[in-house]
Amino acid sequence: MKGILARHWSYLPTGLMLAALLIIFWFFNQSYLAAGKGVVAQFLENPIPTFGLIIFGAYAGAFISGEFCVKVPMTFEPLVFAAIGGFLAGVGAVIAGMSVQSVVLFNLAGIFTLPAFMITQGWIYGVFMILGGLVGSRLLVWIMPKIPVRKREIPVPEPLRSKRNLQIMFFAVIAVMLLFVLILMVLPRFTFPDKMGILLAFLLLVLFGFIVERGTVCMSSMLKEWFISHSAYVWKSVLFTIMCLSILYQAGLQLSLFQPIAMENYVLHPELLIVGSFLMGFGFIFADGCFIGSLWKAGEGNVINIIGIIGILAGIGVTQFGKALLAGQTEIVANGIPNDLSSVISPSMFLITLWIIGAFLLIVFRRKRYRY
Repeated sequence: MKGILARHWSYLPTGLMLAALLIIFWFFNQSYLAAGKGVVAQFLENPIPTFGLIIFGAYAGAFISGEFCVKVPMTFEPLVFAAIGGFLAGVGAVIAGMSVQSVVLFNLAGIFTLPAFMITQGWIYGVFMILGGLVGSRLLVWIMPKIPVRKREIPVPEPLRSKRNLQIMFFAVIAVMLLFVLILMVLPRFTFPDKMGILLAFLLLVLFGFIVERGTVCMSSMLKEWFISHSAYVWKSVLFTIMCLSILYQAGLQLSLFQPIAMENYVLHPELLIVGSFLMGFGFIFADGCFIGSLWKAGEGNVINIIGIIGILAGIGVTQFGKALLAGQTEIVANGIPNDLSSVISPSMFLITLWIIGAFLLIVFRRKRYRY
């Protein structure tokens, strides 16, 4: 067990476990979230507990593996980049419609679920998010050598360097989490199903943070690997997760284990989806983390990603406020792009095509080394 936790996972265990977890969450979504704005849905739509539980899962994985430590940049410039990049990613998420309903696990993992569930929106998002990452990577490579080198090292407080203090902090966090769960269980205002739903949400979010931290799943890392270091470690994990998730989803539908995903029949305002997706990919590069990666990297103690998360939340909040002000002044019109790929390709043919292309790409990149 210690050997498994002492190193980061390859794409095989990461893809299998992450796909299985997302399917379990789809069952959870059907049971607790799809019916309406219940207690569990309201709990998960608050970014503080949702993000906090994912960060805690990543924190647990990093601490157990001995990789947790407070990491600060040598200068202040990366912190500025993280704030700006996170803000742009948050703005893009709202413009693209990728994070406007809630911040639950399904939306955070949209890069996996939407393409695997044959949703056109997910594939458009993926293409233009990658293009945004390409432009952001080129700009980052161009701008970094032009920043004057200044000796403005940010010190780490001595109490945060002590391993003993880090151990005390870890067990203190666990104690706080257990206390919170205990208080939740004794509150009479919540019914028994509500309590069970929130407990399951706790478990799923913590496991999600643990898995993505061990698998180093991050769109920013994936894009930087592609366009800067020319490797494909994280890229393979993302691809294999989508491949496995697509099979599990279609198998569940065929066995009538759950209902199909309910989305708009058409991609509404594809131009906004394109612009927003591009901004997200561009922002991920400078924030040094996507929505998922920023959380688990923060769980590892990276201060840059904590600033990036603040930027993301600020970008989402400002843009949602702006959309609320403009509500009623814009008209939603379907532009004729079907949002369900099953209208143009059968699920079986989709799976065959995805797995043939995916297997070919995994073989091509099998010798690429992990450089992140």
